Amino acid sequence: MLCMKGITISILLLLTTMASWAGEFPKNIRQFIDNTTPLVRYEIDHEYLFSWNVLQRFYLKRIYTPVWITNNTLDPNGHVLLEYIRHVDLQGLQPTDYHLNLIEKYVDKLVPFIPLDHADMMKLDLLLTDAFLLLGFQLYYGKVDPEKEGANWRMQRKEPEMQLDLILGEALAANDVAKSLNLLAPRYRSYWMMKEELAFFLELSGQPWPALHSDTSIRQGEINQLLPEVRERLIKLRYQLSDSASMIYDEELEKQVMLFQADWGLNADGVIGKGTREALNNKPEKLIDQLKVNMERLRWLPISLTEKYIIINIANFELDLIEGADTLVSMRVIVGKNFRETPVFNERITYIVFNPTWTVPNTILRNDVIPELLKGPEYLVKKNMKLLRMNGSEIAYNDIDWSTVSKNNFPYMVRQDSGPENALGRIKFMFPNRYDVYIHDTPSRGYFARDDRALSSGCVRAEEPVKLAVLLLSDIPEWSPEHILSTLEQETEQTVLLRKPVDVVLIYLTAWTDGNGRIQLRKDVYQRDENVLEGLNQKPKAVNGDLIPF
Repeated sequence: MLCMKGITISILLLLTTMASWAGEFPKNIRQFIDNTTPLVRYEIDHEYLFSWNVLQRFYLKRIYTPVWITNNTLDPNGHVLLEYIRHVDLQGLQPTDYHLNLIEKYVDKLVPFIPLDHADMMKLDLLLTDAFLLLGFQLYYGKVDPEKEGANWRMQRKEPEMQLDLILGEALAANDVAKSLNLLAPRYRSYWMMKEELAFFLELSGQPWPALHSDTSIRQGEINQLLPEVRERLIKLRYQLSDSASMIYDEELEKQVMLFQADWGLNADGVIGKGTREALNNKPEKLIDQLKVNMERLRWLPISLTEKYIIINIANFELDLIEGADTLVSMRVIVGKNFRETPVFNERITYIVFNPTWTVPNTILRNDVIPELLKGPEYLVKKNMKLLRMNGSEIAYNDIDWSTVSKNNFPYMVRQDSGPENALGRIKFMFPNRYDVYIHDTPSRGYFARDDRALSSGCVRAEEPVKLAVLLLSDIPEWSPEHILSTLEQETEQTVLLRKPVDVVLIYLTAWTDGNGRIQLRKDVYQRDENVLEGLNQKPKAVNGDLIPF
């Protein structure tokens, strides 16, 4: 009887404590939020929170009710969020950015039916809420400012219309915090497959990865003592090979070497030369960084595109025309040189010009054309060019006082007439932009056979422009393939408006997965990855006390 009485008293004491806890907890949260001015950042245990307005708005709507703690324990939503943060490195982000160490500290203090200090519970609840808000924000917009790419990044950003407090409220109501965060991350299939690739390479990290050296290239049928190491390396990278110590370069190995070369954008000739060895020597840690950087770039991309759109991956030297889920055509392209980089941006193709003339852009005019013109008029004849006044009227070479002309003093234009040797070839695809960049044909067809095609002055040269024009004009019956070909034979400039503008996205990705789910890796031709990686490795920084502005 005394035992039952003791239990009853204990239960009453616990209920009294819980009632006190239920009243004090919201009070603590309210005091924390209300006692901090907008000029001072929220801070817990010397660690700054990243939200001011959204955090305040969220708790105000809840009348400061706690979010993640019920009956002195972390509720299921809290456990899900904690697990998500612990494994967010698989999306190329740093778990410690989201208060993980502090959250773990206070979670460890939670013991069922033993009340935690009110202040500690308040801190844990706020830390988890701030972590969700920051994580949601960075999954949607990216962690790094895209201008880390340099001045040539001008992709249109996602509109600032996301209300994270509402998203968090809906996630809690549906008891599906992980799904809500996943929906904020990029919807691209490649992103989620890259997450799996990142997990794979994280498993490989730290393993011995000795460099493969050879003084000569190795061809199928030859014997070389390096081949067992090549075979072992490919097996580690999941290429389908029998485990053999053979030093004979057989057909089985050649087939997988060619597949590896294709995955790296190399000439898939099966020859184990310098480029193939360099690719094989890339350590897992380097590939981890490469995946992290490019998952971040996917977070920067706009969400919606026209039904038919063009994606040009500058680092891959390739153009894809996509409609819905189908790739209508893929072709090689030539992009800007290292010192005349093709910029990253998105616009819409609105018209096509057949048999275009070419007005030489200022940069090419100053650096390439004017020095040739100062030598004499032969350059104009050779290139089928004309000198024009700024009003468009033609002026003869000998009517100019060339002693007064310099790169910085040339009050004229230079225009190349239509023809087979025109620098733009026979077609150009126009999407007006601040860079004067467009897609065009070229008379220099041999360059498309190269692996490294960073060879232009910034514009994009397409390998199969006629095929691209046919597909873009397929909804205009009068512009049949036959009519397009006959127009090109006339060598007279003609402009055609697209019935529906088509999005063009010029992106820079050095890692992604293809339509078959294979990881694709490329050289960082413009040396941009390091700046993005540096930003990913830094702690988040709030601006004016609030990293999450809306």
